[in-house]
Amino acid sequence: MTSISWFNGAWGEPSQQTLYELVSSYLKLSDLSTAVTETFYLANVLILSNHIDKAQELINALYKHRNEIAPATSASANGSTPVLEYFWQTHKDKLSRPIGEEQYESVLKFNSLTLDGYLAREQWGQYRECCRADWMPKHLSIAEPEDPHIWRETDNPAILAMCSRLLAKEGSQGMFPPHERMREALAAAMKLYAQPQAPIEEGVDYMSTQAWESRHSFLLYRRLAIELAIRVGELDTASEILSMALRLDGFGRSSGASLQDFLFVPGIYDVLPLLAKGGKESNPFFIEEQDADTLVKDIISAVDLRVTKGQQLPLTPREAGWEELLDRLAEGAWRVNTREYKGMGLDYPEEILFPPATEAEIEAVEKDHGELPADFKDMVRIANGYRGGWHFLDGGMTGIQDIAPSDFPLEHVEDHFIAGD
Repeated sequence: MTSISWFNGAWGEPSQQTLYELVSSYLKLSDLSTAVTETFYLANVLILSNHIDKAQELINALYKHRNEIAPATSASANGSTPVLEYFWQTHKDKLSRPIGEEQYESVLKFNSLTLDGYLAREQWGQYRECCRADWMPKHLSIAEPEDPHIWRETDNPAILAMCSRLLAKEGSQGMFPPHERMREALAAAMKLYAQPQAPIEEGVDYMSTQAWESRHSFLLYRRLAIELAIRVGELDTASEILSMALRLDGFGRSSGASLQDFLFVPGIYDVLPLLAKGGKESNPFFIEEQDADTLVKDIISAVDLRVTKGQQLPLTPREAGWEELLDRLAEGAWRVNTREYKGMGLDYPEEILFPPATEAEIEAVEKDHGELPADFKDMVRIANGYRGGWHFLDGGMTGIQDIAPSDFPLEHVEDHFIAGD
């Protein structure tokens, strides 16, 4: 299979998901709720990589088949999230919402709000949470400064963070500080972020140690600084801060930095094109355009196959026969490795299979090397091997004409012939 993987934070714990694993989930599992949830998360990773149209194409496929691939009670494909709503709101001139606004009817009616007004209120709530500083004296053993402008006179990380929060704070619902104060809050944040800090170490539980209290992303949520930079028109600075967040801290709800948190920042879609210019150097979770094309195409193909032909349960040769198994191999291999096969000049799945071996060819091999296993001969009479790829199917299997004595003793290769569980 094409070796494409991406960051999967759908379940809180960071992991890597692969195209093969996700496609297999759609084809083989009876319950697709996990696959659907992970696909929505992938759509967010595509959005972060500024692949807006590809993300929408993937999202549309999930909603199109939501009744077939997700239980009616599942929220994963039968509703939306504020993050998706903001995505559609921002791109409403070129993207259509694949579902209605029914799930918001009650809350909008109760609060006398439009959907746009509801999203703005939710975003302001996120901003207000970032500005909270009341917890800092107790947890960090520091006194709240009487004058937040003292940030210019200190290098203390906690004081810099508190001053930035206080300067950015605005108590009135839906209101923001004047631009001059937001610029100063941003300057205090940048003074903090300019201090050297090593990236988090994978596997270290920072929340159980005092080390977490020294993390800049804990002292001052980077999404606050990103929003401040956007609001004062410093988009390059916003991109720089977002890149810093992704490279040093990754994603984590404990630091107000989940993927969804970043994608819900007002104005973030003006920043993502700037971030994408740096590729993986700016965004370690970046998905290249060619990989994005392959991911979306292959996942949608898997969803379509599941919807049209149902769950694809594995069959043994005795149950299916070689012809059906080889056809399945060709169809599945083409679906997940199309790009590489097309690069070989192939146009159709059946071209992955080599032509059948003739009886004369089988007899010639047996004359030189002894009788071949009966079931192996049954297979090569249908297809004398198949094409793989650079990292796919171990390169494929050539035909019986390439059978030759091994240069290795049996004990060095016998593991190749032990059946798996």
